[in-house]
Amino acid sequence: MYYPDQARYAQMAAAELGFEFIDLDENNGYLFAISDGRNRVLSGAGWICSYPINNAASYGISRDKAHTKAVLMAGGIKVIHGNHFFVSPSDAALRNPGHELHDAYPFAAQIGYPVFCKPNHGARGDYAERITDEPSLRNYVNRLPSVYDAFLIEQVIQGDEYRVVLQDRRPIYYALKRPPHLIGNGVDDLSQLLDSINRSLAGTRVSAYPASAATATGLSLSYIPSLGEKILLIGRQNLSALGEIDLLETNIPGPLYDIAAACCTAIGIRLGAVDIFDTSAKRDLSELVVIEVNGNPTLKALEQAGRLDIIITIWKDMLIELLSADGQK
Repeated sequence: MYYPDQARYAQMAAAELGFEFIDLDENNGYLFAISDGRNRVLSGAGWICSYPINNAASYGISRDKAHTKAVLMAGGIKVIHGNHFFVSPSDAALRNPGHELHDAYPFAAQIGYPVFCKPNHGARGDYAERITDEPSLRNYVNRLPSVYDAFLIEQVIQGDEYRVVLQDRRPIYYALKRPPHLIGNGVDDLSQLLDSINRSLAGTRVSAYPASAATATGLSLSYIPSLGEKILLIGRQNLSALGEIDLLETNIPGPLYDIAAACCTAIGIRLGAVDIFDTSAKRDLSELVVIEVNGNPTLKALEQAGRLDIIITIWKDMLIELLSADGQK
């Protein structure tokens, strides 16, 4: 039986507390309840916010990347320069001008190619891509699934990418991300290696990597990497999109903690993850730019680092707060 990660974590935490875990989704685990015998709390996975301590308004804002950036900018927090655009004109009469699809092309030209595009309500790195010119941008828009009604165009930023996770301003962990890569076998060219990695993404609800992800470093698709040679895939660094973690620590450096705490406070997220670029020349955390705030972050990186205990503690703390009569462990 397959269970999504958050359902597994909740089930383990409930068992340690002597609470009942109730699957409400025909043993799929995407909707569940946890009961202490008197009260129960609903949660789930997928599109459901797994953390019941996050209120609906704050989580809803965090899911809308444009709204999130607006809140952060109003609070004086530096974000990546960009704008959002709607794919369909169907609701154009309900919004101010400047964000329609025909506005996207001059905006991209104004900030200068390459640009970075991603769905406004996207997750897990789905359709997060580096776009090199206007024909590629038009192709990108045509490829976007209809479930995405708007997308962002942003400047391409160079720097180290971090994720910082906090719970009620308490440090949980920070991680240094790195992009996925193709590994040469001395026989297959980049096109064949890319096809192979894209097949591994099939059925995961994460979009395939476009050819430009492999050729952004100047190589052609016909290039044959030598045995063991690594070719970076440029564009996204999400674990769900086969990105990797260089470093994961529970002691968060001050500059990363400060900006992450300010973001979570601004949005109103009690448990959240903040993705941050360090753009400083020395990579000394002196020039930080927020990428986005996630109000429903996966904790898979902690499990992969052997810190399942931290995940269970997070869940136990939430369940005790929401279900225990006296709030005591």
